[in-house]
Amino acid sequence: MDLPMTSSVYLRLAGPLQSWAGASVTGNIVNTGKIPTPSALRGLLAGALGYQRGQWPQWLENVEFTIRMERPVQYTDDFQTINPRTGEETFRRRILLAQGQKASSAKSLVFTPDAQSGTSIVNRTYLADSEFIVRITAEGKTEEIDAALRSPQFSTYLGRKAFPAVFPFYLGVGDSDEIYKIPTVKRKQRRERRSTMQEAGAEESATVTIYQFVDDTPVAPSKTRVPVVQDRNMWLEKTAELLKRRKTLL
Repeated sequence: MDLPMTSSVYLRLAGPLQSWAGASVTGNIVNTGKIPTPSALRGLLAGALGYQRGQWPQWLENVEFTIRMERPVQYTDDFQTINPRTGEETFRRRILLAQGQKASSAKSLVFTPDAQSGTSIVNRTYLADSEFIVRITAEGKTEEIDAALRSPQFSTYLGRKAFPAVFPFYLGVGDSDEIYKIPTVKRKQRRERRSTMQEAGAEESATVTIYQFVDDTPVAPSKTRVPVVQDRNMWLEKTAELLKRRKTLL
């Protein structure tokens, strides 16, 4: 397959829950970010390529990620309690002694995330029912990235191993400007606007938000209008017309 000079690989990150490293208030109060982070996406890509942690090639640091938010973000809270683990007192004592600390009390020989040696109360936030389209661009590496994401060496997930991506995950390869042409699926709140536009004879479109990064720092997001389709099946058809999608290797 001949690929254009400005080709990119496209993914869809969607699922019941997502978690992307956000501000950590304390060790047991952790929030998700609003959008996937470049470092998390780089890790996802490295895993798909089959690289172990700490063994990534340098070119991965230069991959460009662009994120299109398909719907407004909704947060959900998760409340957990974590009890101290038992049976590790000997190991814990050795660690404390090696650090020059006292290991004489029973309380010092147990561990929980908040370092209080008792039951920890953990609060986390996740993204609920979110959807993003990600454009991945790396000059000279499109073929390699495409093959890896079609058939990942390690499992891909949405920030946490318990959060898999729903179908479709891999979208295909296309020009870099396809991110502005891929349609979005209508939402309920758009029904009234759709009826009005149809009455006026106008083509239906909707606003999505585009995020780009400079040195892994997001710049001011931009808004753009994209076509709207009625359901996911129609979305799959229209997206297939825009992107070249090879069959998976497995």
